[in-house]
Amino acid sequence: MPQDNGSRALARYRLFGLVAVVVGAVTAVAGALIAHFTGLPAVDSIGQELYPAIPRGWVFETIGQIISLTGGLLILGGITLAFLYQREMTWARASVGAFVFTTLMIIVFGIIPNEWLTLAQSDLEWTPQRVLFTIPPGLVRGSEISISLAAVKDMISGGYALGAVGAVAVAMYQWQERTRRRAAAPPPQPVSRYGRPLTKVEG
Repeated sequence: MPQDNGSRALARYRLFGLVAVVVGAVTAVAGALIAHFTGLPAVDSIGQELYPAIPRGWVFETIGQIISLTGGLLILGGITLAFLYQREMTWARASVGAFVFTTLMIIVFGIIPNEWLTLAQSDLEWTPQRVLFTIPPGLVRGSEISISLAAVKDMISGGYALGAVGAVAVAMYQWQERTRRRAAAPPPQPVSRYGRPLTKVEG
């Protein structure tokens, strides 16, 4: 019975994981299309309008990117649930896990910061020339210190990187602790189809 229950649970995980992969793929493609078409110029090279019914602007493009990112994360989560979660680790599964982890780290530490810097430097125009505020000279012994939007952009980028590193470290620690607890837990006691524990009778 425990094996049957475990097999059914693994089958459910695989089903849910595959559904998440399909939904994530559709979501990622839809978000990429939204980001692509809303990011196009309003006119082409000869001055004709391009898709006038489609709204333009960095807000719509960013929404499309977020939708596409959500789809990508759903795909990675679905792969993990379908092929890795609660399964005995093998070389093949370890390779799949390494692929999922590496892809996630590329998204977290590469794609997201790059898209943020691109947005801030281009569409938002957070440049060093745009001053957010100036510290009163009386607070800095007569000096004139200004904080530009470019500095705020870099502070947000640095804070995100620091928070992401901390989140990954905590997640890895919790995963290792979960693995240790599972290894130290006593094996489940087999039961009969009537729910009673099975005992081995010496003959």
